[in-house]
Amino acid sequence: MNRFYTGAALMAGAGLLGAVPHSTAQTKQVVTGPVAQYWIGASTKSGFGGMASGKPSMRDMMNMMRGGDSASHSLRLGLGSSQKVAGATSATHTPPAGLDGGKILPLLYTPPKAGQATDYEPGEQTDYEPPKGKILIFWGCGEKARPGQPVEIDLSKLTDPKARMDSLAALSKSITLDTAKPPRPSASASYGEWPNAKDTRSFTTGDSLVGAHTIKGNFTPDINFTLSQAQDFMPPVQVTQNAPLPSGAVQLGWRPVTGAKGQLAHFIGGSGDEGRGATVVFWSSSEIQNGWMAMGPEYLTPSDVTRLLTQKVLMPAATTTCAVPSEAIKAAPQGLYTITAYGGEANFSYPPRPEDPKVAWNIQWTTKVRYKSSTSGLLGQDMGDMMGAAEEDEPKPGQKKKKGGIMGDMLKQGLGF
Repeated sequence: MNRFYTGAALMAGAGLLGAVPHSTAQTKQVVTGPVAQYWIGASTKSGFGGMASGKPSMRDMMNMMRGGDSASHSLRLGLGSSQKVAGATSATHTPPAGLDGGKILPLLYTPPKAGQATDYEPGEQTDYEPPKGKILIFWGCGEKARPGQPVEIDLSKLTDPKARMDSLAALSKSITLDTAKPPRPSASASYGEWPNAKDTRSFTTGDSLVGAHTIKGNFTPDINFTLSQAQDFMPPVQVTQNAPLPSGAVQLGWRPVTGAKGQLAHFIGGSGDEGRGATVVFWSSSEIQNGWMAMGPEYLTPSDVTRLLTQKVLMPAATTTCAVPSEAIKAAPQGLYTITAYGGEANFSYPPRPEDPKVAWNIQWTTKVRYKSSTSGLLGQDMGDMMGAAEEDEPKPGQKKKKGGIMGDMLKQGLGF
């Protein structure tokens, strides 16, 4: 995280030997602002999450599961300012030509209707409510679950949704995250974001953030910064192994991800149905007990990554394998895995900080770019084999569509078709 408040410079007088020493004076630099804060979430997704907007064909999905090019890039932009405007707020982000030909991204905000939440982090899920039944928590890589697992939450005894989520959070032992919050409507006099109701486009892996970026608007100072090649989107996570082991565990493997600082694998599965009391299973690669890490934080600060690596909550960037315990698979034979590689940050501010502490630093704007890359898919499913019966080409005109198999139906339901 950027810290704009640092220790003031020490001003000490130098006296001759035997002379009365001068008093030590300390000057604290005056810091104001920033007037505007701009946060960018740069995400690379592959697997299920890598399919761009639109409904892919079954052939597209099978190509994806067999390791085909199914990755995509996405952005979350949030601009908050202390400047108020009389009319509607308006701002634009002009990216370099490498990002969708340099087409302008409009930064807009539509106030929510009465009763809707206003404070949220882009990408944060606000309407999650677990089904009736129970939740089982597993953690740690390995073919067998560690002693004391699983930890069970009986949802029938927790009717309040907040109490359910609090119970999950309570399972996290000594895991804390920085209270870094992106710009949000309630904390800003004026606010704009992208995507929005006017523009929700997606980007391909051929799109790039490298180059000059310009943000202009009627509620913000002009913001200008340039991203280098090392500050581009992260490459996609490429899975090399997703296969059951003789023990009943599932071995996950993936290639190293350039730019990764720390990694997390997690799995959410279930069995039964809501009417009879479903069993929901959460597992994460963390070496210490936790609940909410199994849902995967959106982004992590550099200090979060350092701390969580020390605690062995995150896997080091060099790690490329992790087994999901057989007990978790037995409790939830079907489910979705996710592997996330967390990157670093790029931070900018204007104007530069004056070296003389007696000169005030009036910050006009700050920009923070956060990075991650993730992939997801059905755990333990070799789609090249299991979808053989469900494989079908797009029907030709006049040709009757073949009936899909259970795997095809499950994919469609999971993808919202």
